[in-house]
Amino acid sequence: MQNISVYLNQRASHTQFGYWKEQIDKSLFRSTITYRTPRDLDELKSNLQSDIDDECDAIVSVGGDGTVNTLIQSLAGKEVGLLVMPGGTANDLACELGHKQSVKKVTHFIRNNEYKYIDLIKINNNFMATNGGLGMGSKVAERINEIRRAHPSFKKLMKLGGKSIYSFFILSELTSMRLPTYKFKVTSEQFSGIVETPILMINNQPHLAGTFNIAPNTRHDDGKFNVTILKHKTHKSFVQCCYKMAIGEYPFADPDIISFETDAITIENMDPTRIVPFFGDGEIFQNSNGNSQKWDIQLCPRSLKVYTEDDEKSLVSLCNEVNLS
Repeated sequence: MQNISVYLNQRASHTQFGYWKEQIDKSLFRSTITYRTPRDLDELKSNLQSDIDDECDAIVSVGGDGTVNTLIQSLAGKEVGLLVMPGGTANDLACELGHKQSVKKVTHFIRNNEYKYIDLIKINNNFMATNGGLGMGSKVAERINEIRRAHPSFKKLMKLGGKSIYSFFILSELTSMRLPTYKFKVTSEQFSGIVETPILMINNQPHLAGTFNIAPNTRHDDGKFNVTILKHKTHKSFVQCCYKMAIGEYPFADPDIISFETDAITIENMDPTRIVPFFGDGEIFQNSNGNSQKWDIQLCPRSLKVYTEDDEKSLVSLCNEVNLS
């Protein structure tokens, strides 16, 4: 019998305790299930450490990418597997894993013990699973999180608006007549130099907020992460680039895009008068070095066990089907 702990973030936009408990109980009725709704971060860390010490068979995250981000800080490098249920707004990791089906179909991966390992990205002392970066994106993440804290009813609006709520806030930033730019010193094997940019992105998967096609050729299990730097100097050219990405296209011919794959990079803010936060998985990362404006970023290959379809096993099955036909 499997021992499973389900973590529900009741502040996430699509999370309703009664609904999820009923659905998960039906799907995993042969398992011993513990439901956890921690009141604060300290209680969550304590609960999670107990589950890890007890060698829990699986952790289920019901919430958004922020909930996942909180859990992976403790689960990175451990053998306890994580199942991601789409209970938030963007649900970037859940979508990338293909977890858009019913609860029964998603929990099927735990039942069959089907899993794989994905890469994580470590930014100073914080792990990230999906996408993040510096510049305009951090302002959007800050605004949304501030409104969430100040106005609990905003959760209902996010539930109705879904992923489009992020597009709305990005659009509100773009309506400014002045294009904000930031100066960073970038050091990596593939590219080094000082850049001025509205946004610098670190990507572990192709899409952001569902359709924003920021890094079409990257994957969360390829041993690399993507760096995208937009160098646009005019408001019009930047908006045109963002619009193409937002509708799922990618402006390959745009000369103002720097894009490369790497496994390590250092970024330093060159403007001492300006504090620039790093955002990842929809959250603002707290820097353990106080207000240090230097970020050492490195890949942590195959460091998170996730319950999902195993691509390698699926490929073997497909080859066997072809050989038998």
